[in-house]
Amino acid sequence: TDTDAWNASPLYELDDAMAVVQHHDGVSGTSKQHVAYDYAKRIAGGMNKANSFVTDALRKLLLNSNEGVLDNLTYCMLNNETICTVSQEASREGRKEDIYVIVYNALAKERHEVVSLPIDSSSYYFVEKLGGEQSDWVPVESSVLPNTNYAQVIGAASNIMHFEAKDIPPLGASVFRVSRLENEVLSSTSIPAVPRNLRRSVQNDMGDEIVMSNDILSVTFDQSTGVITSITNLRDGITVNVEQQYGFYKSAFKDAPMNFVEDNDNFKGDGKCLPGYTDAEGDEYPWLVGSAENWQNSGAYIFRPTIDQKLHNLPPKRAQSVVVYNSELVKEVHSVFGQGGWIKQIARLLPGKDFVEIEYIVGPVPIDDGGKEVVSKWTTSIASDGQFFTDSNGREFQKRKRGDHNVFGPDQPNSDEPVSGNYYPVNSIFIEDTVHSFGCVVDRSQGGASLTDGTLELMIQRRTLYDDARGVGEPLNETDIGITPNPPYDNAERLGEGVIVKGHHRMIVGKGGSGASKMRGIMDSVFSQPHVFVASAPSGTAIPFKQATLSMLQTSLPDNIMVISFVALGEENTYLIRLGHQYGPNEDTSLSRQVEIDLHKLFVNNKLTSVQEKTLSGNQMRADWEARRFQWDCTKGDYLLSRDNLRDGRVVLKPLEIRTYEIVLS
Repeated sequence: TDTDAWNASPLYELDDAMAVVQHHDGVSGTSKQHVAYDYAKRIAGGMNKANSFVTDALRKLLLNSNEGVLDNLTYCMLNNETICTVSQEASREGRKEDIYVIVYNALAKERHEVVSLPIDSSSYYFVEKLGGEQSDWVPVESSVLPNTNYAQVIGAASNIMHFEAKDIPPLGASVFRVSRLENEVLSSTSIPAVPRNLRRSVQNDMGDEIVMSNDILSVTFDQSTGVITSITNLRDGITVNVEQQYGFYKSAFKDAPMNFVEDNDNFKGDGKCLPGYTDAEGDEYPWLVGSAENWQNSGAYIFRPTIDQKLHNLPPKRAQSVVVYNSELVKEVHSVFGQGGWIKQIARLLPGKDFVEIEYIVGPVPIDDGGKEVVSKWTTSIASDGQFFTDSNGREFQKRKRGDHNVFGPDQPNSDEPVSGNYYPVNSIFIEDTVHSFGCVVDRSQGGASLTDGTLELMIQRRTLYDDARGVGEPLNETDIGITPNPPYDNAERLGEGVIVKGHHRMIVGKGGSGASKMRGIMDSVFSQPHVFVASAPSGTAIPFKQATLSMLQTSLPDNIMVISFVALGEENTYLIRLGHQYGPNEDTSLSRQVEIDLHKLFVNNKLTSVQEKTLSGNQMRADWEARRFQWDCTKGDYLLSRDNLRDGRVVLKPLEIRTYEIVLS
């Protein structure tokens, strides 16, 4: 194989799959189900190839000899489903094996995290981190919690090991070892037998509150339901009282939308179809008539509640007991919502984190009423004055105004669709006034809104039974078994029950006017979780590590600067690097300032011999582009273009600026 070929990289298949998924139907979820399965298949194939390459590289970098040592090292790509084959097999009863965990940090700054590892054992464990010397193992805090498996995942581990991973180097990795302590068994129901100070409490005094706290936050829960009632930022001295709620909008639909088909020929006239479609699948008639006669269905493209626009509340289950898991490391409160309990919640507090982690488990969504749009809603007393803020693709925050005539038009008030008309794409969202701020960072793009002052709501699941006639040709009704074979294309039938989805929201409170700064502080760590690689070896085996950690950088970059890309190019020792300023103007008193980075001091054991700035896409030199493009007069006004940015390997980044460089290292 020609190693210089453009597709020779072991990461090419994953790069290619991710590029395909950037198609607008892949990003938005408006593809047919078979296409969505194909996206997943392509990504899985790319991940498997990348896994082989990356694990081999880690073994070569960290071990003196990698022959037959930790040769089952693998990436735990199903860790979010509490599945990791290597750690589960190594932890089963009767197996005398140590588990080795390599935690990789893709951020350009040192980080502290709590890592979760699936295990299939009720034994005691202790966790150690490889220290400065290759044989120096330092104990770290850990705890084991039972896996409730609310999502009903087949093959999920029975327990979850949580351990504290401090000082993970930037663009680098740390090594941990998990060992079993024999003859001591974890009981998930008996307080005295639980290790590491874990307590599974049954709270049944209906007059008391439940309170969880770390050194930053204190969170209060309703004793009878486990629902959050207030969040206090201890450092800022700010308390936000909240009303937490799950609910759904009924999906709008017309039972027989093609009742109008007898007029099809007269309406269509010249037989035009939607762009890019054949007549069979892209006939423009249904959606034009549907809009005119007001039967537009809610579906993959269109979120449309029924005409009453009502949010139907799913009350929390009031029980004689609320389960609380409380350890030195992880604290959890579990709650259940809706008739039949089809929404579960785990509120989690982690050490050193300034957010409350909300894990929600939704499904199967009942569809006896024709379909539901499920939301999580938070109500506060914040006087947000009809305004809220959402980010644009994880970067610049946009101020939104409820019912904004600049969006709907002066002659098009949003009174017909006051709910969906005020929804926006969200990776993070917040509200604030002069005293408080309150926001949420999500783990996937979702729709979000603030429909009344002081509220936030996020759509967490949708299940509809009718197509919205905008091109996909299928209802938004994903099931756990799948769909009938395709082709034929005109009789797709869903098989099984509705899927159960799991996700995470990080809720943040702070002082008034600090919303953007608070959100920026955790966005990168949420969007780029630590990568967990796991291997096993017989207990007591001496593993020949040659270094305890590895890092591509000499030191952490400032908190407001991130390495967005670091890619090897075709020529030897030549790389493409993108640096991004992660804060916008006036979002933070110090972190919104411009920053100078010395590229000469960035890389470990490498000397920078050449650096040239390129355009953002990296396909041409910036100087060449500047010479050819139209020269606007940007010397006046509020906005000044950054030019001649590079000086002797030093670069300056202004707020929200991304700059691309081609570098050569010795």
